[in-house]
Order: sequence, then C-alpha cells, then structure tokens
Amino acid sequence: MSSYYNDTATECKDIVDTFQATLKCCGANSPDDWKEESTNPPPTCCVEAESCTFETAYKDGCVPLIENFVGSNTQYIGFGVLTIAVIQLLGMLFACYLRSFIWKRSTYLDQDSVGLVDKAGKDQPYAL
Repeated sequence: MSSYYNDTATECKDIVDTFQATLKCCGANSPDDWKEESTNPPPTCCVEAESCTFETAYKDGCVPLIENFVGSNTQYIGFGVLTIAVIQLLGMLFACYLRSFIWKRSTYLDQDSVGLVDKAGKDQPYAL
C-alpha cells in the first residue's frame, strides 16, 4: 500500500489499480487498509471514480476475493497446470527424437565423407 503513492513505483500502482477495477474490490482486506495512506481510497475502489470516498468504496478486500476464486477453481487450475506439464513433456520427447535423428544423419554423412558410401548410395568395402 505504501508504494502506491510513490511516483517512482508506477508498476505497483498499475497492478493495484488493475486488480481493484477488475475484481471490484478495495484494499487488501477492506477499504480501511487505505486509511493509513490517504484521506480517500484510490479511484479504482469505487464505481464512480470522481467521488470516491470510504463510504462509497467497494466493501470487499482483494485478498479474500482472490482466495475464494482460487479455492473454488482449484480443480480447473490443477487441470490447466497438468495440461501444460504434459505439453512440455511431449515437447521434450520430440526434441530428443529430433536430436537422435540429426545425430544419426550426421553420423551417416560423416561416413560418406570418409568414403564408406559412394555417390550412387552403394556401400563400398570399409576402408579406413
């Protein structure tokens, strides 16, 4: 909360404003969290930004709303994380297969440069 009114910490202000406007909440636990910092809450705490006071601010804090959202959507969040993990695993498997294919191809080309395979693709006797 203390970084919100700091002119050099604009990222903090933007993040707090986005959370409060999107979730329609005010402060971490309640609008009273802003009383130590200012005489009025930020404009994003209210429906009407021009006349935002502690009486007209949203009554819910942002932390309880986020906790409720995560708690009620744990199953979906878990499925999303699991899906991303499976996609990452498949990507690693395909990368290993591609590496193996390239390695075998480069080994074949190395044999060609030594003279083990002629230009017509017929094997010659192994003469190293």
